[in-house]
Amino acid sequence: MGVLELKTTLTAHESGARSELSHGYQLHIDFLENWLCRIAVVPHEPIDNTWMIAPPEHVWLWQGRERLSTDGYRCPSISVANDKTKVSGGNLSVVVADGALSLIISRVTASTEQPILEDRQRAAYRLLPGRRLFQHAQIRNKNDLHLGLGDKTGPLDRTGRRFRCLQLDALGYNAETSDPLYKHAPWIMVGNNERGYCGVFYDTFAETNFDFGAEHSNYHPHFRSVETHDKALVYYVIDGPSLAQVVQRFQRLVGKPHLQPRWALGFAHTSMHLADADNAQQQILDFVDTCRQRDIPISAVHSGSGYTTRDDGRRYVFTWNSSKFPDRNAFFSALEQAGLRTCANIKPVLLTEHPLFEQVAGFGGFIKDAHGNPAIEQFWGGAGASLDFTNAQTVRWWQQGVSEQVLGAGFTATWNDNNECEIWDEQATVAGFGKPRPAMDMRPVQALSMVRASFEATVEHKPQERPYSITRAGPVGISRYAQTWSGDNRTSWHTLHWNMANGLSMAMSGFPFVGHDIGGFDGPKPDAELLCRWVEMMALHPRAVMNSWKPQESNPATLPWMYEQVEPQIKQALNLRYRFLPLIYHPSWQSHTSAKPLISPLMLHFTDADCVGLFDQFMLGPDVLVAPVTKPGLASRRVYLPVVAGGWFTYSGDKNDGQHQAGGQWIEAEAPLGRLPVFVRSGAVLPIAVAWHVNSPHDATEVDLVGFAGSSRGEAKSELFFDDGVSWHYQRHDASLLSVSLSWSATAVTFAAAENWTGRSRPVLAVSIVGLNDRQLQVLLPD
Repeated sequence: MGVLELKTTLTAHESGARSELSHGYQLHIDFLENWLCRIAVVPHEPIDNTWMIAPPEHVWLWQGRERLSTDGYRCPSISVANDKTKVSGGNLSVVVADGALSLIISRVTASTEQPILEDRQRAAYRLLPGRRLFQHAQIRNKNDLHLGLGDKTGPLDRTGRRFRCLQLDALGYNAETSDPLYKHAPWIMVGNNERGYCGVFYDTFAETNFDFGAEHSNYHPHFRSVETHDKALVYYVIDGPSLAQVVQRFQRLVGKPHLQPRWALGFAHTSMHLADADNAQQQILDFVDTCRQRDIPISAVHSGSGYTTRDDGRRYVFTWNSSKFPDRNAFFSALEQAGLRTCANIKPVLLTEHPLFEQVAGFGGFIKDAHGNPAIEQFWGGAGASLDFTNAQTVRWWQQGVSEQVLGAGFTATWNDNNECEIWDEQATVAGFGKPRPAMDMRPVQALSMVRASFEATVEHKPQERPYSITRAGPVGISRYAQTWSGDNRTSWHTLHWNMANGLSMAMSGFPFVGHDIGGFDGPKPDAELLCRWVEMMALHPRAVMNSWKPQESNPATLPWMYEQVEPQIKQALNLRYRFLPLIYHPSWQSHTSAKPLISPLMLHFTDADCVGLFDQFMLGPDVLVAPVTKPGLASRRVYLPVVAGGWFTYSGDKNDGQHQAGGQWIEAEAPLGRLPVFVRSGAVLPIAVAWHVNSPHDATEVDLVGFAGSSRGEAKSELFFDDGVSWHYQRHDASLLSVSLSWSATAVTFAAAENWTGRSRPVLAVSIVGLNDRQLQVLLPD
């Protein structure tokens, strides 16, 4: 079909402008917010819905949202230029070139219009229907960074690489080079510190390839390109200009994250080998007893799918192996008495021998082949069929299974695993919520709908409690329901180092609750040093789960005490997590309410040149800088401290040492095993847990509000959130939200906190000041 060309000038529309294109296509330009516009190049016939766009306060429909809908947005007033080649709305404008379709999108201020995105002048939009491809090419400024794409390997800056957006089970992947991985995030951030940043989100579930300069053409200047297996091209442009604004606004576009229960942020353990053991019930209870004996703080036990394994070694979801678990009631009672929550691995594929296979096939609950039969694909353990979560009857069947066989059996939560939906049959179809569609185009929707079904079943089971769910795969939008992780990583120092970048990319791409399997899932055992460093790195991540599968080892499960020589250091790192857990919980609430990421690269907060692209350090919230050791044999590491007023204070291990460091410099930080280098911005107030019950270390009973006062004059204000950690009461402000202020001069420090809500579930508070020295202290706390 070839290059799309402009056939008519722009015509004003309620929220933007329209134009006719060649080959029966139209151009739609819509301004949805002052900072948000949507470009759609679409045929005249209807196009598929979206499930990734979720305006605030709008109901998320199972059948999705019309892809060109403007519902839920303020839609600023628009103006079309007299020559009808330019349309403006809010802080953005779009100029359309005559001839071959080409757009220039600019940031509008009171005095300037600065181009932020420019299409390639020739062949910017090209249709290749024989190959089922839609191509889009933009000019690539050589000084620009290219960030995003979520679950991807390698450096944060993607420039010079080519990536494929396609969910895939990538067991044992190379954390620096492998592609694709588990998530679907067709989202990029483009720009630099000088001209600012913008974001581009391609609203498609189809397989999509991104090229950030790997391809070079004699006929075009430097460009980046996107090609997607979709008949329409719909993309959103998000302006900043700061990178932090772009990230936050993108999260708002795809839906605010669910506020998980506080116990979900505690340390959790699982291993396939525990649940796979012949005496799995006893193995798991022995693990719990050993945690108590060795004083290992822990909040949850996640069970691998071994509880569903039959004698033939195959795993059948919603079944139980009664020989491995001879007394389920006693099993869950013991875990409950130990204060541990539980999470069950569930899989969305039924092997053909599954005892319920014919039942599901009978009501058409599977993805179907060209003949209307279950589409059989290779799965773990043999041939099987994927459940079709775009079929309402399948959703109900699944939720009944979750309710009766998982939650009803005693588990607290669901771990939605192996849900990449690797369908390769081009003729296979899904129900499509009443509109049959090719299965290959709906793979990410299957993962999203699976975790939504599990989430809603959990709500129905215990409506008074906030649910916790995990999902391995899915598109942006899964954070509305679930936590995620970087999948089945491989045990190595190389993985430890590069997983850092992977996690920070996901945090900037709509997956704020993220982590990596501690110790590595696949491959050899971690040695003592590697295991300790892995625990240290994850101690201040949103997710901290030790998970492993190492069938080649004689003692395969990765355990916190597997190396006596580093057990004290591992315990120290885990205790650091629980001391910081009130702080981790507060940005969790901020992520839920204002779409801020919990962890982020330094460049999200600071414009120092040394922060650009740096990924072996990260920020926890806006005030805490964390610098894990990710290379062997080190007792110290170089750390960059960005420029901040008042500088930084060190916080190492379980005790703050209060050493002051100026910003804007590289330092050599001490980092013996068990000591995670942590630095706190001057003016910060950190809620640090100082006491908790052994059976619920995630619920601090006493919290020290630690203020970090600079040496000269200054003032800082912040908020701190506390609640019961489980219920929905915070939604009616039946919880604690403190307004905190810290001010200091050469002679005095003043700390004040005032309660904005009911104050219910607030722990006992104390105050301490780092940097007080001989200055006078005044403290005001709420009753």
